[in-house]
Amino acid sequence: MCRRNFISLTVFLFLLIAPPAPAMEPQAAPGEITIAAVGDIMLGHRAEPYLTKEGPGYPFVHVLPVLRKAHVVVGNLESPISSRGAAVENKKFTLRVGPIAVEALKAGGIRVVSLANNHILDFGPLALQDTLAVLGENAILSSGAGRDLDDARAPAVLKVGDRTIAFLSYSLTFPIEFYASAGRPGTAPGYKDYVKADIQKVRPLADLVVVSFHWGAELMPTAKEYQRELGHLSVDWGADLVLGHHPHILQELELYRGRLIAYSLGNFVFGSESEKASSSIILLCTFKGKTLVRVEAVPLDVNNYRVAYQPRVLTGRKAEALLGEINAVSEKFKARLTVRDGRGYIDLTAAAPDN
Repeated sequence: MCRRNFISLTVFLFLLIAPPAPAMEPQAAPGEITIAAVGDIMLGHRAEPYLTKEGPGYPFVHVLPVLRKAHVVVGNLESPISSRGAAVENKKFTLRVGPIAVEALKAGGIRVVSLANNHILDFGPLALQDTLAVLGENAILSSGAGRDLDDARAPAVLKVGDRTIAFLSYSLTFPIEFYASAGRPGTAPGYKDYVKADIQKVRPLADLVVVSFHWGAELMPTAKEYQRELGHLSVDWGADLVLGHHPHILQELELYRGRLIAYSLGNFVFGSESEKASSSIILLCTFKGKTLVRVEAVPLDVNNYRVAYQPRVLTGRKAEALLGEINAVSEKFKARLTVRDGRGYIDLTAAAPDN
């Protein structure tokens, strides 16, 4: 197992090595662990000048109270952090951000990022190498990309007290030239045999296994059939939580065998402007043992024409409308949020464990 992807987080070590963000205050009961899952993070392009002017903590000012409720925050990092490399040819959008991005991730308390996406190699292997290095130097775990195929498929392993959480990440998006091979750096391809082998390898070593996929189609509001098939298979193979990215907008939530599959979390902090990519959620997933017991969906306004790369928590009718939209598309997948005070909740405490 790659050492860059392992951090021990006993309370003492947490105080020593945690990023210099405001201390998180998880509100879970004893024996429970809460994971906060967010969408696509791209701190370059139009967002980077705000970080430079206002400080690296700028994007997270309004969402920190929510993120502090979790023991771990995980998201998809959609660009390399580097000043090296050359943009790949024949690609419409190539993304990159300077070193201030890692300070921003730390300020937001983000501890784990997926790198398995269609932009992490936009500036080639040197920029990927820099990204892996700067994340490791700042105690931010990553999965889904590496120096070669084995490295890209290696889990990020995090220890919270006496509990171990493993994170695996895969890309199912073009260009396939970004996929790693035995002698080539890149992303972990989401091939079924790889996903199955990796989950089953780490399952005996971890209390919780979280699997992320970069999949689907941009701006498509519903999951494709292959997403649902692979999400189900991942749970069958041992995943406790499945998270999706890439469409830039929200897709369905599904409960399958007592596990949650979020097909797309939309954008979180993303350095572009689009009226279509205007809403998102923070998912707070609370586990007791290996059992998911609670889900809280916090609706967000991420329309940068309004929020300027600083997500805002929706309240009132706007929150209820967004949560209602999620329920409408998710109803067929047996994942209905109970809407209360502008938040969506799923309570599974009465359900028997399905291990």
